[in-house]
Amino acid sequence: MLTRMQTFWYWFWYICLKIVNSIAHCIYFLFYCGKGKIVPSVKNPLLLKSATKLAEEIREGQLKSVDVVQAYINRILEVEPYINATVDRCFLDAMEEARSVDALIASGQYTKEHLSDSKPLLGVPFSVKVLLLVKGLRCTGASKLFADLKAGDDSPSVALMKKAGAIVIATTNSAEMGMHFESYNLLHGKSCNPYDTNRTSGGSSGGESALISAAGSVLGLGNDMLGSIRVPCHFTGLFGHKPTMGLVPNLGCHPTPDPSMAHYVYTGPMCRYAEDLIVSMRVLSSESGMAISFGRKVDFRNLKICYLKSIRGPMVAPVNKDVTQGLENAIFYFKNKYEVNSKEVNIPSLYDASRCVVSALFQGIKDLKATLTAGKGTHINEKLDFVKYFFGKSTFSNGPLVTMNMSKISMLYDENKVAHYNELLESWVKEFDHLLDDNTVLLMPTLPVTAPYHTEMFYFLPSTCYTSIFNVLGLPSTQCPIGYTSNGLPYGIQIVGSKNNDALTIACAVELEKAFGGWKSPGSF
Repeated sequence: MLTRMQTFWYWFWYICLKIVNSIAHCIYFLFYCGKGKIVPSVKNPLLLKSATKLAEEIREGQLKSVDVVQAYINRILEVEPYINATVDRCFLDAMEEARSVDALIASGQYTKEHLSDSKPLLGVPFSVKVLLLVKGLRCTGASKLFADLKAGDDSPSVALMKKAGAIVIATTNSAEMGMHFESYNLLHGKSCNPYDTNRTSGGSSGGESALISAAGSVLGLGNDMLGSIRVPCHFTGLFGHKPTMGLVPNLGCHPTPDPSMAHYVYTGPMCRYAEDLIVSMRVLSSESGMAISFGRKVDFRNLKICYLKSIRGPMVAPVNKDVTQGLENAIFYFKNKYEVNSKEVNIPSLYDASRCVVSALFQGIKDLKATLTAGKGTHINEKLDFVKYFFGKSTFSNGPLVTMNMSKISMLYDENKVAHYNELLESWVKEFDHLLDDNTVLLMPTLPVTAPYHTEMFYFLPSTCYTSIFNVLGLPSTQCPIGYTSNGLPYGIQIVGSKNNDALTIACAVELEKAFGGWKSPGSF
């Protein structure tokens, strides 16, 4: 239970946020004049097949890789004017690789079984968040500081996908240096939500989420420090997985995170079809040394479900009624079909989750500005630059500026309280170890709200504690789309498991996709 003082401050901030958010939302509504554009519905049936199915049909000779890649090229050209999701497009190289794949299949040099084992994504196009290195393509960090910088090598995760036969088709937009939950920057511009272009597609993997959700890509790679895979997927109706700590290589990111922060950054897959989490995680975890049976048959009658309806903390937004209903629907589904028992849990120790996460991230960093700018921006006065931002003269967009300036505010990060927050973090470790086992998952909101209007996400930054707590705990978390609002905006829930139990959280997502339909094409309903 919360203490009396905590309860007072919770309700104080709850009421204040309700008032402020309601007023701000009305202003945004009037400014944008309601709903924006929706990307055109999908017409080519190739775009409605999962990456798993495409790879299978390419191996079987039923499909040509060149036809698949061309279909996605055409779709990117169709939706890009709506969503502004891509940074670099490597269409010519992708088509050349696709022709090589088709020649390899036609040669009969390898059996279908061999190709299935060694190259399970052969001939399938995929996209990559620009913060991850792709050899020969720009690695801008979504910042003007690195506008012309090109990657000399692939990040380990990209290399694993290529080794599995997947073909890079484009890199995608991000929040500058990954420092916001809105994918906007001064170099590549603003990415938009395919279901309503007046809304954000999230951040920092928001270009990736927008492109995949608009059917401009079937599978993609993002990375996640506070929820940067799961939140964009929640906003755009996708599946996304933040792996167990150490399961997937997280190196090869630009700018490179400080070593003390790097182990809280996770690379993971984003996709429209839940089964693609299985094949992509097999690929991405193949060199981890951890034996995890992705795709194994799960007897859901042995499943145990805990669920958390909300986190009560200062400035954390109340949970949207649609998200609450979606969570309850998922619980009821498992209970009704498999007689699974569920138990609601309350975790009062999460009251100060936002500041605890910030403390964990920042306490080992000696120079945040040097880290974010890879040493190129140390001469910049972040306070002066913040003022210049409002006159359109800043070097940085709002994300890095807010991060650099607010990291020095003691209300958010106080070195004198580091020991206290470390103890709090240890209590979370024990609490979740007690809560979760090999047959237990925790269902909870991914975020309390659906996709806000552009720039409105600023009001909900403290609410990202719903996702960020699992970055510092190292637990696997799968975002699963569960429904759509009356305005046609997607929303989802998180499925959280014990360490190295990624296969179970993904299996639950596959099951919930069968029940609730998963991703739906914008403009199709």
